[in-house]
Amino acid sequence: MHSFVLWFFFLPWLGSLAQNGREYMGNIPLQNPDLFGGDILGIEDPEDRNAIIDKRMIWPGGIVPYELDPALSTYESQFLGAWYLYRKDTCIRFIKRTTEKDYIRIFRGQGCYSHVGKTGGAQPVSIGQGCNLMGTVLHELGHAIGFFHEQNRSDRDDWLTIYWENIKEGAEANFIKLKPEQHQLITDFDYDSIMLYGEYAFSKEYYKLKTMVPKKSNKPLKEVGWKNLSKADITRIKKLYGCEDYVYKKDGK
Repeated sequence: MHSFVLWFFFLPWLGSLAQNGREYMGNIPLQNPDLFGGDILGIEDPEDRNAIIDKRMIWPGGIVPYELDPALSTYESQFLGAWYLYRKDTCIRFIKRTTEKDYIRIFRGQGCYSHVGKTGGAQPVSIGQGCNLMGTVLHELGHAIGFFHEQNRSDRDDWLTIYWENIKEGAEANFIKLKPEQHQLITDFDYDSIMLYGEYAFSKEYYKLKTMVPKKSNKPLKEVGWKNLSKADITRIKKLYGCEDYVYKKDGK
C-alpha cells in the first residue's frame, strides 16, 4: 500500500448553540496558536507539517480502539453518530478499548485537537467546549485516522485564493502549502471536505474579513462543524486503508 496524505479542512470554528441563541465559540478552540493548524498535536518544527502518512501511522484493519471520558457523556449522541458514519461509508471502525495498547483517548480538554494518524499508546483527542458539533467530531477523528487539512495541499493555489492580509498576525504558517514530493493527492481538491476550514479561518475580524475563498465555485466555504463526510473524503479514506470495495452491512460485519 502506498503512503497517502489526505488533506482535510481546518476547523475554523467549532460552533455551538447556547441557551441564549447562536453563540460563536469555535474560532478559539479550533485555532489554538500553539498547535499547527490550530488543532494538530505533535508537530514542533513547522517543517514537520509536511510529513506524509506511512504504514506505521495507519490503524491496522481500520480498527480504532477508543476510551471515552465520562465527562463527555452528554455528547454521546454526536460520537455515536460520527462512529456510525465512518462505519457506514468507510471501513473504519471505532471500538471500545479492552486491552489494546494503541488507542485514542477522547476527553474534554481545552479546545479541540488530535494527533494525525496512529502515534502509539494512548493518544489524546480533545473535544472541549465549543467542539461538540457533529462535523467537529468527524474532523478530529479524521485527524486521528491520518488526515491533515485540505487548504495545505500542494495544488491549493489552483483552487483557493488566500487573503494573506486578512490573516491574524502569527497565524500565517497555517496556510503554507505542502511540497508536491512530500505527499500524494488521491482526489481533486474538495470544497466540501470535512478537513477544509471555513472562509474566515484565522481571520483578523471573524465574519467580516475572509481569509480564503474558492476559485472554481461560487459556494461559500462552510464551517467545519456543520459539515459531513464528503464523497471525496470517503474515497480518500477507502484508498488510504485499502478498502475501496467496502460495502456496509447492517449486521456490522
